[in-house]
Amino acid sequence: MIGEGPAQPSEALRYFGEVARHFRIRARLTHQELGEKLHYSAGLVGHVETATRVASDEYVLRLEEALGAGGLLAAALPMLEEERHRGMPGRVQVFVVDATAEELPPPEAAKLLRRLATSATPPPGIRR
Repeated sequence: MIGEGPAQPSEALRYFGEVARHFRIRARLTHQELGEKLHYSAGLVGHVETATRVASDEYVLRLEEALGAGGLLAAALPMLEEERHRGMPGRVQVFVVDATAEELPPPEAAKLLRRLATSATPPPGIRR
């Protein structure tokens, strides 16, 4: 799964995209060709490179293997995890509103609700 990036991509996310692009060009692959190797769309490859999407761990590991990046791309996994959390509160709120309790697996529901509770601004008159 690939998450939407924050409204203003961080410097770290832009740097990851530039490094991914460097390795793709070094391998002489187009977005389309790399997407086919990874089993993702060409558009998604471009979105990750331009920092408009945050790559999933699975995507990064496939990218690492396909491009022979020597561990450099995989080393960014902790940073990408932080980026996913940075952009998460708005997406979680929409997800929780659109989903019913039955649609969420219990562990995932609990995790999402905890993140929502710790990131949301409390209503007026309510203290944390």
